[in-house]
Amino acid sequence: MPGILPRSESATKVSGTSKIPNDTQSGATAGGDTTDVKLEDYRNGDRHMNGGLELVNGTYANGISATPTGVQRKTSTAMEKLVGQLPPELEHVTYGYVRFSALVAKLAQSTFNGLEDVIKDMSELPVSQPGQNALLSHPHHQVNGIRDSSQTNVQKKLRMLSFASNRRAQFIKILILSRWARQAEAVGRVVDLNVWLNTQKRQYNECCSWMGELKRLLVPVKDPNPDIKTALEVLSLGKASWLPNVDYLAPETFSSGQLLDAFRRINTLLSIRLNLHEAIPLALRDFSIASGRATFRVLDEFEVDLSIAEEEPSSQLYFIDFRFTFSPMPAELPAGRLRSDVEGRANDVLKREGLQGLFDFLHNLALTHKLNVFRNQAFEMTRGNWSEDLQVEAVHRSVVVQYWSNRPGGKNWIELGLKRGQETRKSHFPSAQRVPYIALRWFRSGKEVTGFQINMRLGDLSLANILKQVIALHTNYIFQEIAAMLRGALLYSEGSLRLKSSFSATESMDASLLIQVTASKAVKVIQEPISGRFALLPASHLNSRAESELNRLLSPATEGASRIADLRSVTSQEEAGASARSVGWESVRSLNPGQETMQRLFPKATQRTNFFRRQSWSLSWILAFTTSPKGDFWWVVELLDKETAPEPPTSNAAAGPKLRAAYKVATTEPPQSLVLEHSYTALAQLERNAAGMISQYIDTRHLAASRIPHKIQLSAAHGAENRSATIFLRFPFIRTPSILQSSNSLSLPWANEIVRLDYRGLDPSNSSVVHIASARMQNLVSNIKDLTSAISSIAFHPTSGAFAFQLLTKVGETTITNLVHRLSAIGRLLDFICTIKTHGLTFNSASLTHVDFTYNNILKPLKAVIHFPSNAPMRISLTKPNPHLRIVDHLTARLLSHDLATVIALMRMTLPLLRALSSIESDHTGGGVEVLTRSEQWYRVRYFSPYPKGGYDIRLRQRRDEPMWHIPESTVKKGDEGDEGDEAFDETLKAVTNGKGEGWIGMNGGVVATIKGVEETVGRLDEVFRKRRHVAEESNPRKRKAEGEVVEID
Repeated sequence: MPGILPRSESATKVSGTSKIPNDTQSGATAGGDTTDVKLEDYRNGDRHMNGGLELVNGTYANGISATPTGVQRKTSTAMEKLVGQLPPELEHVTYGYVRFSALVAKLAQSTFNGLEDVIKDMSELPVSQPGQNALLSHPHHQVNGIRDSSQTNVQKKLRMLSFASNRRAQFIKILILSRWARQAEAVGRVVDLNVWLNTQKRQYNECCSWMGELKRLLVPVKDPNPDIKTALEVLSLGKASWLPNVDYLAPETFSSGQLLDAFRRINTLLSIRLNLHEAIPLALRDFSIASGRATFRVLDEFEVDLSIAEEEPSSQLYFIDFRFTFSPMPAELPAGRLRSDVEGRANDVLKREGLQGLFDFLHNLALTHKLNVFRNQAFEMTRGNWSEDLQVEAVHRSVVVQYWSNRPGGKNWIELGLKRGQETRKSHFPSAQRVPYIALRWFRSGKEVTGFQINMRLGDLSLANILKQVIALHTNYIFQEIAAMLRGALLYSEGSLRLKSSFSATESMDASLLIQVTASKAVKVIQEPISGRFALLPASHLNSRAESELNRLLSPATEGASRIADLRSVTSQEEAGASARSVGWESVRSLNPGQETMQRLFPKATQRTNFFRRQSWSLSWILAFTTSPKGDFWWVVELLDKETAPEPPTSNAAAGPKLRAAYKVATTEPPQSLVLEHSYTALAQLERNAAGMISQYIDTRHLAASRIPHKIQLSAAHGAENRSATIFLRFPFIRTPSILQSSNSLSLPWANEIVRLDYRGLDPSNSSVVHIASARMQNLVSNIKDLTSAISSIAFHPTSGAFAFQLLTKVGETTITNLVHRLSAIGRLLDFICTIKTHGLTFNSASLTHVDFTYNNILKPLKAVIHFPSNAPMRISLTKPNPHLRIVDHLTARLLSHDLATVIALMRMTLPLLRALSSIESDHTGGGVEVLTRSEQWYRVRYFSPYPKGGYDIRLRQRRDEPMWHIPESTVKKGDEGDEGDEAFDETLKAVTNGKGEGWIGMNGGVVATIKGVEETVGRLDEVFRKRRHVAEESNPRKRKAEGEVVEID
């Protein structure tokens, strides 16, 4: 049998030395020999009392052999055949087994952790200190043996004993399990056998249950035995002899005329009774009489046919037929149990309560059927498209349908049930009437909604239609709330953005919100009726993210407007960023201003901010774009300079620059528009306006710091798109501010004090702002036409004396400095030109940095150029072979310290002398002459080899208020004393110093020459020194010969 453990080999064999008497009969053999063993000897058990077979407890039982000595059992042939037919081994159960080592390790770890907890708890208990008297009063006076009987000590001991006792019980269980584990194989087989037995028992019980259920199900299938005899008699004769004959009278047959007369009579009786004797309820006042019956109709509920059986007005009305007048329902009640029940109940009610009772019964029946139809439609919807978003619950006769079950937030549901009607009192009715009806309750987000209207169409029942109307109303409510909140914002209330809402009372997909988010983009919001999820069209990554956020809202009606506003801000921010990058602006990502800074500089309603920078602008100024429910705005933002700004000790150096101030930029849009167009043209104009604002703020700040009086006036003379501020400056005639003082301080004696500065946009590279400065000269320049043609960068008016010029300044830097330099340059230019014309010189060309003129036309034209750049000192430049090149540095110094008139006078006085000196140097091609310039009024002419050493000084002196050149006799050097020819030289020199010529005269102490005569004087002195050379050569022929010899060098 299954479950029997296999015998061990030792249990089936007996020692070969065992023997039994020869008279025993058996089929077993011992030691290979066949020995008959009688079965009668073992019929009542083994002959040994405690021996038995050795199969149970070993080979021997209690030390006595289990079988007769010398006898061995041999398996019979039948047993061998049975062994081959045994069932398979039992299934070994391994599920739920735990290793014994893991159990021991877990117990040891648990014990260790528990011991730590016990020690910790014991350490937390307060330790009681026994007093000194207690130690002395102890009978044995043993300190270490003092017994601490305090409550704390007792608790510690009890805690330790309780822990030890619990652990001991656990280890005892482990000990028992360890003993079982020593016989794990045998115990496992017992477990397998127990599992097998339980399985067999369960299968047996299941089989019995199945057989009983099968017997119960076969009862309806069982048919009675057919009555063949009766069937044959009825089929052949048409009757059965054993059936009783009741002898009923056959009904009278009526002709069609008789039937028509009967119907007319019944109709007359019904009309008289219903109009005169019956109290017909209000709900049954719609009736008609025809075909011998009165048909009462209740709109969208039922029709019932009644008739009479007697002429007596007090007799009972009888039920004829009944029909439901709403769909979906069958037109007539099918024949069967339902019709029979309705007919019986109706007749009973008519007998007891009359027409009022009949109406109440049939009305409740119709309402109940309608609710059942609604319930069935609801469950049918849960098996269709609404399966994941609709939950239906039947509560008594009411139907509760929850829609949008997967939407977060409060629950939304409708309840269809019966509601008691209002009392209706009529004079001919003794009591008030209450007619129940099917009513709808709507709960939106857990709160009941009142005052709504739903066309339930109770004649054509459709829960889907009712639910769609409710959902459409819910969608309309959400969109109305969102639209109302958005229209409360300044953007939509002022008409900068448009908002169009569409609503539908029957279909939620027809309801939508068309919201304009930017000047060029709009988004359409719709709601899917089945799931209640919102969809934003057209599809984009921004709309998808906003749609996801909108679908996660707990209350879309109150929170949806903020999400739409966020979408508008993000869309506007992205559009502005893309347009800004397209025009070359760089996004500034290093700025991370704090919340306090943002609230201080920008409106509190600001939602998002972007920072941009034009690479060619100053690093201290950037652009900011902000979005808020009040509109989109551009700002110019000034960054705080790290060098001048105080840095707190806890500031982070890597946090980037900080914001100092922000100013709103005027746009080209109409003043009432709060939404900006991010086109290329609009951003280019915005950039011009921002640059103008930056320049204006820097200039006004610079003027205020310089204490220069100024006035700002808005100007729109150059078009509405170029609205900017015009700055009027007042430069003092005498005093110049210290901050503007330079080597050439600004004063405007040649012009009015008022200077106008107009902003005219940016240059083509968008890196510099363009300003037009205009003023008016006090005194007109005679050659203003020539000046205008010569200086193209300045426009002069020939009659009024007004002039204007253009200034280019890098965005972020002040224009006042360039204006001061330019006005100074114009002043110097006009001063130079007037001086040149006053002295009768020839004006060649001019600009704001130089003036070119010709100061001498005799013999050879001589030109001079005066350079006066704004960032360098003035200087005079001459070209070769101009004789004034010798003193050009002195002339430049005189120009810086005096004026051009002084320089021109000096150049005229020194020209003849310098021309003579240049002529001397050019004549002496072999050298021997050197002119030393000590100043523009003092020169030294020195002669050396091949001439005898010598020379003289020429100095400019004032004689009788006229400039004269003086050659002091004391400065004339004759060379070495004792040289031959000195007498001849003295005589020649005296002829000059004592002589007289055109424009010069010799006097005691030297020679005095006029400006024009100095040239002849220098020529006469040069001849004197030349003659001395000839005399010296003739008087020393040896030296001349030596100088002329050629020496060969090996």
